[in-house]
Amino acid sequence: MILIVVSRYNEDIQWTTQFANVLIYNKGSQLTDTFGHTEIMLDNVGREGHTYCTYIYENYDHLADYTIFLQGRSNDHSPNVISNINAYINNVSLNIGFEFLSEHIVHSSFDLESRINVRCLNIHANYEKVFGTKIENDECIFGAGAQFIISKQSILKHTKEFYKNIVNMLGYTTDPPEGHDIERFHKYIFS
Repeated sequence: MILIVVSRYNEDIQWTTQFANVLIYNKGSQLTDTFGHTEIMLDNVGREGHTYCTYIYENYDHLADYTIFLQGRSNDHSPNVISNINAYINNVSLNIGFEFLSEHIVHSSFDLESRINVRCLNIHANYEKVFGTKIENDECIFGAGAQFIISKQSILKHTKEFYKNIVNMLGYTTDPPEGHDIERFHKYIFS
C-alpha cells in the first residue's frame, strides 16, 4: 500500500481527490472539505520537515509499505507530480528505497550550501545534531521542494527517537533555518 502524506498550510488541496490513502497534516486554517481524507491539525512550526518527521514518529510502528511526502502545492517544484505519483501507484512490482519526486534536483556540496544560502549557515553543526557525526562526504544532492517517495524499510533504518530529534530541532518557530538543512539531508537520512 502507498500512503500520501500532504504537508499543508493554506494551499488548495483539491488535487488530492484523485487519490485514495491521503493523510493531510494541516498547519493552516482548518479545511471545510477534506475531500474524504483524514486531516490532522498541527501547530505551524518547522516547515514540511517537521510535518514529515512528525508523521514518521507518530506512525513508526504501523507505516505503509511506501509513503509519498508532498507539500500542499505539490506541483511548484514538480510540474509532473500527479502523473509521477500515478506511475508509482500503478507499479505492482514497486521496489525502491527512496526517490525524489521533485523535478529540480540540486547537485551541490554542504560547504557551498553553507556559503550561498544564508539559511544554511549552520548546516555542518545541524548535520552532527541529526546524524551524530561530522560530514565525511561533502556531496549535497537534494530535491528542491522536499517531495519524495520512501519505503517503510528505508524509514526503519533509523530509530523512532532519531525522527523525534528532528521534530524537536524544527519545532520552535514557523520557518527555522534548520528546516532548509533537513531538506538537504533527506537523501542521506533515507538512502
